[in-house]
Amino acid sequence: MSIIIKNALLRDGRIVNIHIEDEIYQKIFKEKISTSTDEIIDAEGSLVTESFISPHIHLDKVLIGDIIEPNQSGTLWEAIQKTWDVKKNYSIVSILKRASQVIEAQIRYGVTHIRTHVDVDSIGNLIPLKGLLQVKNKYKDVIDLQIVAFPQEGIIKDEETEELLRKAIENGADLIGGMPHNEHTPEESRKHIDIIFDIANQFNVDLDSHTDETDDPNSRTLQYLTAQTIKSKYQNRVTVDHICALSAYNDYYAARIIDLMKLAELNVVTNPPTNMVLQGRLDTGAQRVGITRVKELLAAGINVTCGQDCINDPYYPFGSGDMLAVANLTGHAAKMTSQSEINMLYNMITSNACKMMKINNHQIQKGFPANLVILHGIKNAHEAIRLLPPSRTVIRRGKILSRSRLIEERLYGK
Repeated sequence: MSIIIKNALLRDGRIVNIHIEDEIYQKIFKEKISTSTDEIIDAEGSLVTESFISPHIHLDKVLIGDIIEPNQSGTLWEAIQKTWDVKKNYSIVSILKRASQVIEAQIRYGVTHIRTHVDVDSIGNLIPLKGLLQVKNKYKDVIDLQIVAFPQEGIIKDEETEELLRKAIENGADLIGGMPHNEHTPEESRKHIDIIFDIANQFNVDLDSHTDETDDPNSRTLQYLTAQTIKSKYQNRVTVDHICALSAYNDYYAARIIDLMKLAELNVVTNPPTNMVLQGRLDTGAQRVGITRVKELLAAGINVTCGQDCINDPYYPFGSGDMLAVANLTGHAAKMTSQSEINMLYNMITSNACKMMKINNHQIQKGFPANLVILHGIKNAHEAIRLLPPSRTVIRRGKILSRSRLIEERLYGK
């Protein structure tokens, strides 16, 4: 299919025409349109950018909030426990149905690439993975989906998990995950980290680990994981998620860890939607916001992105999958309000997330895959994040996936 998007406003301020054919950008031009095409879309001066990336979500758990007892304490640990009964009775049909609803919503919002974590443990066995592999196959022509084998229940304290993780990679999971702070002792947490690096090396896959998702300043698995990244020569192949405890460390220790993370070339995913709800529950008086030191990590040159994490489950009862909404909430939580910081928020759901997920050539440039979103009526990244526009057109590999337009009828002042 051949498409021309005319009057497209790029982030650098240029108004251009964009010619797409054979799944790629053929030409970015300003002169009069003379090429014949199957379809012309008039962006009318609206912002057109690369499509959005959803770098951290749990598609096996989304929407189980409708079928599960509410999390009364609001803590991470109760959320994990509340999920056990559902996980014991997971079905591939249920996972496929719920994950499909969220993926289709994310597509409408402009997402074309997703990284999901999937629980691998003795409770659900490999049923969640099998469900998400079916999801991946179902949407292979419209979404790029990476799957992380995630040992939420621990590895040392859940003895079957190590073997299941290896089977998960053999059966199609793309990355190995971790959750070292969910072990009984610091020694077992270090063993957990050793095991996931051993699996990563065995199968030559990247690693994406939930790390120190707690307010506790004594939770310090991040330092050992970072050191193992350097020791294993896994620089730029490891992502750490949440790392909330980094904000609880004293400033001297935090600075030391950030320097070490820079040496390890770690990627970071902060998940403000969930962590603003889960963290700070034991605080009295003023409650901590719950997220990591986003601005300090960015200032150190560390690649940081942000994720939705959860949607209507025991961890987080809200969420839509709109990455602009995630960027908006990140701006609130991290106090990123200057113009340069707001532009960085937009980068966090586009270019920064691409770097983390190793998505190449994800820009509007001749010869690159045509993956973009038109934000109708929007003029810049600030407006996009502030207004969360409902009207969007989404294109992946040169194919129009979705058109959403707001129809408004004013019934006053006439």
